[in-house]
Amino acid sequence: MSKIFFSILLFFAIIVSAIFFTPINFIVGLVLNNNKELNIQYSYLDGNVFSGSVLDLYFNEQALGDYSYTTKLSTNDIHVNFLSTDEQDISGNIVKSFDSLDPSIFTIKDFRAEETISLDLIKGINLKLYIEELRIENFQCKAITGSIFINANSIRDELNGDLACREGNKISTNLKNNKNKSLGSIQYHNSSVKVSISTKALPDRRLQLLTDEVSFTIDL
Repeated sequence: MSKIFFSILLFFAIIVSAIFFTPINFIVGLVLNNNKELNIQYSYLDGNVFSGSVLDLYFNEQALGDYSYTTKLSTNDIHVNFLSTDEQDISGNIVKSFDSLDPSIFTIKDFRAEETISLDLIKGINLKLYIEELRIENFQCKAITGSIFINANSIRDELNGDLACREGNKISTNLKNNKNKSLGSIQYHNSSVKVSISTKALPDRRLQLLTDEVSFTIDL
């Protein structure tokens, strides 16, 4: 789940600002010069509104990575498909309906991200995120249909949960095993993901004597 939502917002800002075959680096350069508060930077940008690539994306000095994109236009909407081209495993689609000209209203569909991290207590944690649909209004989560999956050799069962929008622009879920037993939680807020896993999900019983859960935060 590396730099997920910042990547989405950045791609959206770039694509909708371009006009057909006009070089996208020219248009984006004008947009960013007139909107320095966006604090978006990149080392290379090539293409037009229909397809292109961007390297070394940064938002608020946070590295987002490298991406390619393709777009489809219809009488109803603009559909942008993006794909990470570096070591990250991120892909998805942004759909902007022409029913509203407000750029803060759009939909994310078929978003997938996967990452493996290691902690002192839990090694090789694999996180998989799938968002079937996420509706954004005023750049905030309005409604979401999606799930997250967590597994590791040191976790007895795969944990999963269905995502939900919460007050304060938060996205969260309770993690359950294949027996539908609650064994943790995940919350996304302010560019960070907080994960809590019950020590009951871990085979090392010594941990259960020391603490009820293992928690960690991933900064996006």
